[in-house]
Amino acid sequence: MKNLLLRIYDFLQAHRRWQWIGWLCISIPLIILAATLRYNEDIMDFLPVTEEERQQLKEYNSQASASRIFLIVEGADEDRRYDAIDACAERIPELETDFDIGEQLKAVYAQLPSLIADSTYDRFDSLFTPEAIRAALQRDRLILSTPGTGVFATAIQHDPLGLVQLSNHQSQITNNHRSYAFVTTPYGSTESRHNAALVDSLNAVTKALSADFPDLNIRWIGAPVIAIGNARRIKLDTMLCIALSLVLIIALLAYAFPRRRDIWLILWAISFGWLVGMAVLRIFTPAVSAVVLGIGSVLIGIAVNYPLHLLVHQRYTSSVRQTLDEVLSPLVVGNITTVGAFLALVPLQATALRHLGIFAAAMLVGTILFCIFVMPHLMSAEPTPVRDIKFLNRQTTSNNLKQRQTISNYLILALTLVFGAYLTINYQLSTVNFFDSNLTHINYMTAQQRADMAAFDLSPKDATRWTDYWRTHNADSVIAIIQSEATAAGFKPEAFAPFYETLSEAQSPIGNRPVINFNIVASRLSADFDYIGLVCSIIVFAFLWLSFRNFWLALIAFVPMALSWVWILAIMQLFGLQFNIVNIILATFIFGQGDDYTIFIVEGLLYEHRTGKPMLPQYRQSIILSAAIMLIGIGILVLAVHPAMHSLGAVTLIGMTIVLLMANTVPPMLFRLYTRLSKHPL
Repeated sequence: MKNLLLRIYDFLQAHRRWQWIGWLCISIPLIILAATLRYNEDIMDFLPVTEEERQQLKEYNSQASASRIFLIVEGADEDRRYDAIDACAERIPELETDFDIGEQLKAVYAQLPSLIADSTYDRFDSLFTPEAIRAALQRDRLILSTPGTGVFATAIQHDPLGLVQLSNHQSQITNNHRSYAFVTTPYGSTESRHNAALVDSLNAVTKALSADFPDLNIRWIGAPVIAIGNARRIKLDTMLCIALSLVLIIALLAYAFPRRRDIWLILWAISFGWLVGMAVLRIFTPAVSAVVLGIGSVLIGIAVNYPLHLLVHQRYTSSVRQTLDEVLSPLVVGNITTVGAFLALVPLQATALRHLGIFAAAMLVGTILFCIFVMPHLMSAEPTPVRDIKFLNRQTTSNNLKQRQTISNYLILALTLVFGAYLTINYQLSTVNFFDSNLTHINYMTAQQRADMAAFDLSPKDATRWTDYWRTHNADSVIAIIQSEATAAGFKPEAFAPFYETLSEAQSPIGNRPVINFNIVASRLSADFDYIGLVCSIIVFAFLWLSFRNFWLALIAFVPMALSWVWILAIMQLFGLQFNIVNIILATFIFGQGDDYTIFIVEGLLYEHRTGKPMLPQYRQSIILSAAIMLIGIGILVLAVHPAMHSLGAVTLIGMTIVLLMANTVPPMLFRLYTRLSKHPL
């Protein structure tokens, strides 16, 4: 392959006109495709749900109950609160002002199966006996006959057997210092563009009301409001992260490469790769999550490897062709293994992860193609002036290097054993939890919004046990018992109709609420995590073996990544960090960047072993520059306010720092051991 690529280089070098013709023929269609790609901010794209489940979510989000935007008016004077609501209704004719506590309780009890505690599920059989039902209804009658407890009539109507304990929640929603009203968006709860305009107009109304009623706290809350806040926060963080990372990366490159031409070549290579990624993605989908492109600030740290290696290596050779000849093998092999790792995301169910796999693979392929077929013809024939990184040079030229390497090797071995034992012990004690499937942890909300949402929602859990129970029990017979006992207790038989409806839906789960089993979704996410780790490992090791044509050399390049995972998982456990539906893709980043580093280190070790000439300094120079660029992108993501993007930065910072450490220390140690023990010449 290297000989073929060199022949293509010679041909293009002799026929410069063909370069520009081919460049234009490729670039114009790419620009057209990329320009038609649309963006969305739906975090649900990261969930591994089937098309049927996605449709159920879409239908549920379009319903009035999920599309309500609640007006909260908070203040001590009840008359002033109602005056404010009336004033709001004058400006918004669609405002429903007859909202009361009973309405809110109905919204809460609409998700009754997911509000039941596990301890209650454990004693279900005893709760549905005639004796238990009779006792529960007598208790209900006593509550309703007590003065001042009329608010609980709705609760009893939906849950006469007391399956849900709502004492704390009831004290929140019966707060005498709040009044409510609501409007219903006609666009559904997750539509961003139209809802954004609606929320802005509603906020303009409450801003004006706040001026007229300075003693009241007036605000809006609801799923559409939260969705808009998430969308805007993601968009803002994405723009800031990409902009800041580009500025800092350009500053770093300007320091490392005094010749401005080299900086433009690096930016040109990355930009072309980005263009290819967006164009290829457009072929597969008309729209992509903005989070996927936000992750692009990290992808830059991988893509920049290829032009960096070419330019840094040009410092040590007499011609561009010689540079290309010496770095083609590690460049191509590193690209293939990294692209293969990202393509492992494509078979996953989560739409965003599939899109990320396609975008990342296409971007890296586009970058390497530019570096092989275009960039060498634009490079100067003179050696590339590169400022040395003094810390790196001190490390590689100091007299006590061997002693420091020995100490670091023993330290890495000791810490690996400690981290491995820590994970093993915690796994046996069942305290290891690598994955967080709770979507609320990656939703952006202000402190006030979280408090307001808590008054409308009890953070429902998985309701699988409810449907599983009623698959093996007869809900109709329980309904008949309740009706019979209700009559005996002085209730009308239809007094608990909402509860009967909930029981009936359990045996025929085709109703207004989505029937997605989030336990299964969580298990899919965990399985996806295991799949990514396994497939990436197989792909990377297979290509390493194929490239080096030596099992032991492939193992030397692969072991640092395996050790990295022991460290990463242990440190995340120590700091209480977990993978989630967004940062799960970091498995591919770690493999993708890690194998690039180790491939170049092993190639450098082989070159020095065969020729006796130093090669590791220039390889390490480009690796350290690449790592610095990656860490800049990571640092920017850590500064993101949105929890999903912030988690990307935090976890990647840990992962890539460890990978860089392992790539620079473990392969030399294993290579020296292999050359001492092996009887076969390399």
